[in-house]
Amino acid sequence: MQDIHTHLYWESYDADRDAVVARAREAGVKEMLVIGCTIDESKQAVAVAEKYSEMYAAIGIHPQEYNKEIAANNQQLAEEIRGLRELAKSEKVVAIGECGLEYYSHNPEQSITEEQKEAQRNGFLAQIELAKELELPMILHCRASTGTADAYEDMFEILQASNFPSPFILHCYMGDIEVTKKFLTLPNVYFSFTGNITYPVKKVVVGTKDDLTETVKLIPLDRIFTETDCPFLTPQSHRGECNEPAYVSEVVAKVAELHGKRVEEVETVVDINVHKVFNF
Repeated sequence: MQDIHTHLYWESYDADRDAVVARAREAGVKEMLVIGCTIDESKQAVAVAEKYSEMYAAIGIHPQEYNKEIAANNQQLAEEIRGLRELAKSEKVVAIGECGLEYYSHNPEQSITEEQKEAQRNGFLAQIELAKELELPMILHCRASTGTADAYEDMFEILQASNFPSPFILHCYMGDIEVTKKFLTLPNVYFSFTGNITYPVKKVVVGTKDDLTETVKLIPLDRIFTETDCPFLTPQSHRGECNEPAYVSEVVAKVAELHGKRVEEVETVVDINVHKVFNF
């Protein structure tokens, strides 16, 4: 098994990081990716990855960072890209990300503005160009406004126009059936699922285009990755606990259930996917 999206540099792991890694090994997790969301977090991701043989890092700027005024400045953006380029010199860096688009507002009284969306798109495009330059795959974050697919639609258009040549992974994927069919027309596209696919599906969306389990079933196994996004999105049987890579086994089991396959079959295909995309 692999967990291709963790944030193991978080302070919540400082007290027992070695134990968390040991439990992942015992659970059969062979490789883990540590993902940065800012320059500072990307530095931490690389540092953690360099401590463990089975860990690798992705470096990037999360789209929420571009909602801040300073990040919309062209000079600031250029400096951030230079910072990422320098970090990419580490042999442990295997991808650019997470980066992308976040149109979901965490403040119910304030929507993401058009200016913020434009800043996010500029930051995303700059990181696409860096990934092209470095010939690295990308790990993408995408979250739409409530009740829409707007960020997914914009991301599809950007990726289609960019002719990005390397693989890219839509992490913690939550797109509906309609937008997923669009993404599947792009070459080198992959989708990664986390513990939220184990949560009970609301009755009002069961079997509809918005049912995430239907999305999982639509995507071929040779386009699927598994992750925890720890410490977030803990699988159903561990809800209320801090998430960790060992729990990715529950994501694998749910993918297997939805595809009508044995767990071992899913593990084998995901392992092939991982080593096809990443240089480890």
